[in-house]
Amino acid sequence: MKVEEPAASFPARVTASPEVVALATELVRKFSECFWFRHPEARVRYEDDALVVIEHLREYGDKRAWAAARELKKCL
Repeated sequence: MKVEEPAASFPARVTASPEVVALATELVRKFSECFWFRHPEARVRYEDDALVVIEHLREYGDKRAWAAARELKKCL
Protein backbone atom coordinates (compact mmCIF):
# COMPACT_ATOMS: atom_id res chain seq x y z
CA MET A 1 0.00 0.00 0.00
CA LYS A 2 1.41 3.35 -1.06
CA VAL A 3 1.10 6.28 1.34
CA GLU A 4 0.80 9.68 -0.34
CA GLU A 5 2.35 12.83 1.03
CA PRO A 6 -0.25 15.26 2.37
CA ALA A 7 -0.82 18.28 0.19
CA ALA A 8 0.33 21.65 1.43
CA SER A 9 -2.44 23.08 3.55
CA PHE A 10 -1.92 26.66 2.36
CA PRO A 11 -1.14 27.89 -1.15
CA ALA A 12 1.81 30.20 -1.65
CA ARG A 13 0.99 33.85 -1.00
CA VAL A 14 1.10 36.10 -4.06
CA THR A 15 2.71 39.49 -3.64
CA ALA A 16 0.35 42.31 -4.67
CA SER A 17 1.38 44.76 -7.35
CA PRO A 18 2.43 48.26 -6.24
CA GLU A 19 -0.79 49.64 -7.76
CA VAL A 20 -2.93 47.28 -5.65
CA VAL A 21 -0.91 48.02 -2.50
CA ALA A 22 -1.24 51.79 -3.00
CA LEU A 23 -4.98 51.66 -3.73
CA ALA A 24 -5.79 49.25 -0.89
CA THR A 25 -3.76 51.31 1.59
CA GLU A 26 -5.55 54.48 0.50
CA LEU A 27 -8.95 52.82 0.86
CA VAL A 28 -8.11 51.57 4.36
CA ARG A 29 -7.32 55.18 5.32
CA LYS A 30 -10.34 56.66 3.55
CA PHE A 31 -12.86 54.13 4.93
CA SER A 32 -11.30 53.58 8.35
CA GLU A 33 -14.71 52.75 9.89
CA CYS A 34 -14.65 49.50 7.88
CA PHE A 35 -11.34 48.45 9.45
CA TRP A 36 -11.96 48.83 13.18
CA PHE A 37 -10.12 45.53 13.80
CA ARG A 38 -6.94 46.50 11.96
CA HIS A 39 -3.66 47.04 13.77
CA PRO A 40 -2.23 50.52 13.00
CA GLU A 41 1.05 49.04 11.76
CA ALA A 42 -0.54 46.41 9.50
CA ARG A 43 0.40 46.68 5.83
CA VAL A 44 -1.14 45.41 2.61
CA ARG A 45 1.51 43.25 0.96
CA TYR A 46 -0.24 40.27 -0.59
CA GLU A 47 -3.25 39.75 -2.83
CA ASP A 48 -5.12 38.02 -0.02
CA ASP A 49 -4.62 41.18 2.10
CA ALA A 50 -6.32 43.14 -0.68
CA LEU A 51 -9.16 40.61 -0.71
CA VAL A 52 -9.70 41.27 3.02
CA VAL A 53 -9.89 45.00 2.24
CA ILE A 54 -12.50 44.31 -0.46
CA GLU A 55 -14.48 42.04 1.86
CA HIS A 56 -14.64 44.60 4.67
CA LEU A 57 -15.47 47.50 2.35
CA ARG A 58 -18.44 45.48 1.11
CA GLU A 59 -19.51 44.24 4.54
CA TYR A 60 -19.20 47.44 6.58
CA GLY A 61 -19.19 50.23 3.99
CA ASP A 62 -21.75 52.31 2.19
CA LYS A 63 -22.35 52.71 -1.54
CA ARG A 64 -19.09 54.63 -1.99
CA ALA A 65 -17.17 51.83 -0.25
CA TRP A 66 -18.80 49.26 -2.54
CA ALA A 67 -17.69 51.27 -5.59
CA ALA A 68 -14.16 51.52 -4.19
CA ALA A 69 -14.12 47.75 -3.56
CA ARG A 70 -15.13 47.17 -7.17
CA GLU A 71 -12.23 49.33 -8.40
CA LEU A 72 -9.77 47.48 -6.19
CA LYS A 73 -11.11 44.11 -7.40
CA LYS A 74 -10.51 45.23 -11.02
CA CYS A 75 -6.85 45.85 -10.17
CA LEU A 76 -6.40 42.29 -8.98
